[in-house]
Amino acid sequence: MIFEIKHSNNNHYEAVAIDNVLCVSHCHTSYELLFVTDGRITANVNGREHTVSSGECIMILPMQIHSYNTVENSKVEISIFSKDYISDFYNETKDKEFENPIADYDITDTEILKISNDKFEIKSILYKYCSRLMKNGIKKADKSNNDLSTKIVIYIQNNFKNNISLKQMAKEFGYSYNYLSAYFKTQFGCGYADYVNKFRLEEAVGMLKKTDKSITQIAFESGFTSIRNFNEVFKKEYDISPLLYRKTQI
Repeated sequence: MIFEIKHSNNNHYEAVAIDNVLCVSHCHTSYELLFVTDGRITANVNGREHTVSSGECIMILPMQIHSYNTVENSKVEISIFSKDYISDFYNETKDKEFENPIADYDITDTEILKISNDKFEIKSILYKYCSRLMKNGIKKADKSNNDLSTKIVIYIQNNFKNNISLKQMAKEFGYSYNYLSAYFKTQFGCGYADYVNKFRLEEAVGMLKKTDKSITQIAFESGFTSIRNFNEVFKKEYDISPLLYRKTQI
């Protein structure tokens, strides 16, 4: 689901559907409006966990660190759009956050967002949910820890395919290795290597599903330094080898 990172162009809108959504903590410059059409998910937004059930939607603002996990079998539809696509709303919410980013939605709206080519029709629906969420309350964003966390996430998003280390990142950011290591575990709930590998695995899964590249080629293009390490990390995460995983997608 790192697709959002790659679709933050100016005046951009895209709608995608995903089954059993699951993604590592990340951020991007676009908005994200996620509709749960079946099942239930949890969304962690800037350290706050929310449960989103069928019939509800959640909006992620630009540069909010967020992740998703499926509680039950889930189906979601996501509208991704750049901040200039709804510029009035961006100007109103810049450096702020919702008191509650969840709202009910109308099923006919998701159908229109999925198939319409009329940008005015799309924008009218997006603004409808902007208004609905504003009524939940909005406040100044708490940036006490968020600035460094965002900096870390962006650095890893931009460099996970390379052989990067926590020691190298600490040096670039001007922090001691011990401080950044402790901060990382506190803020992200896992070790640095595990977090980076989640990005690499998402990249690898995308290539396993959508390309006919060899397992070895996918491993190295995803940032793993050896095929053995790739196989071990992949099997630990998905309880299946990359080769067998690919066969289940055919």
